[in-house]
Amino acid sequence: MSNDPRADFRVERLTDADARELATLHMQVWRDTYVGMLSQDYLDGMELEPRIAHWRKRIGVTSAREHGAADQDDGVRHRSRLARHLPSGRIAGFCMIGGPRDAEAPVPQELGALNVLREFQGTGVARLLVDETLGDRPAYLWVVRENLRAQAFYRKLGFAPDGGTKRDETLECDEIRMVRPAAPAHR
Repeated sequence: MSNDPRADFRVERLTDADARELATLHMQVWRDTYVGMLSQDYLDGMELEPRIAHWRKRIGVTSAREHGAADQDDGVRHRSRLARHLPSGRIAGFCMIGGPRDAEAPVPQELGALNVLREFQGTGVARLLVDETLGDRPAYLWVVRENLRAQAFYRKLGFAPDGGTKRDETLECDEIRMVRPAAPAHR
């Protein structure tokens, strides 16, 4: 692979035709990443067909939000993108951003999902996805407390824990909130 991820990956919009591959990728990333961090029963119980249906719905909703948000002036970007590995044609990962899902969000933009297959981690594709979806906007995210690798990556992007925590009873895990504030205004 090249030192420049743009040589090996193309960032694209999500389409309904990607639903099966995205569902498979999402399950694989979670099973590779979260063993010992999330409920093993949850991880073992994930089934492909319901995940495909979930992704089809998610693609439709995010596409509609993305197109509808173009006229909004609230500063919130709704964008979902995947990265396709050009040599293999496979989806390497995806990123989704949108408005906050929390009532008391520290900033109005949330990085809701970033998942990259293990074989493509360390290639620069995760940063490429964040750059193409979020850019340098202020944002916040939730990350599993034990996921130190993800936390280190987010720190490189300017995110820092702000003390926010929550418990996900379904996944049986604790999460911490990380925030990237607005860049200081230049004088």
